[in-house]
Amino acid sequence: MIILSENRNETNKISDNVNSPMEAETYSRGLEDSLDAALEGGKDIVFISYSLLNETEDKIKNVLAKILEKHQKEELFTPLYSCTKELIANATKANAKKILIDEGTIQNPDNPMEVVEKIRAVLNEESLLEYGIKAKKSRLSTRTYISVRNSFLIINVINNVPLPESELNRIQERIEISSRYDSIAEFYIENPDPIAEGMGLGLSMVVVLLKSINIDYRNFDVTTDGIEKTYARIEIPLS
Repeated sequence: MIILSENRNETNKISDNVNSPMEAETYSRGLEDSLDAALEGGKDIVFISYSLLNETEDKIKNVLAKILEKHQKEELFTPLYSCTKELIANATKANAKKILIDEGTIQNPDNPMEVVEKIRAVLNEESLLEYGIKAKKSRLSTRTYISVRNSFLIINVINNVPLPESELNRIQERIEISSRYDSIAEFYIENPDPIAEGMGLGLSMVVVLLKSINIDYRNFDVTTDGIEKTYARIEIPLS
């Protein structure tokens, strides 16, 4: 397993003692070699993020591009990266919501307009780093696992906030409904949801994007253990 984190202390030891441009270049080559070896061995590559910084996005793009190029599926890159980014954004929003509730910034979690407004206020370019620090202190990370097993690309996005059963059922219902549409705009128009908080809409976008590359919506699933975590998983056939 290769771990790449926005918190350097969580990153594999290969990143230790990188202090100069030459050492950084050596580190970069070593990291590329480690990634290649992990992909060849079917190991997970794990990205730990707190606010999805640009550097993390670039690393995820790099790994997806390597996998798809190897399997001659380069045309899948844009929709699959968009799906992955949506899932990470949804997980980050869920973590942000918990922090804002714990801080008392969100005073009424049942008021969707308040929730959306407060989450947007922290997940903007100016506040993103500050939020990431809070998420790290609260141990609210988003972990993105990417691997290839049995000719399937597997993307798992996990965050530290469980879903209540009612919310999980609503999400799964919207995933199934969105599978009937070819256009995300058409889905939005015919299925408005003022309490989606960006979650249901983002997941519906994932379904439509997968459909655009002929991937059945049942290859995408959202589950929760009801105690600590929520899981979003995509399986993409590569053969």
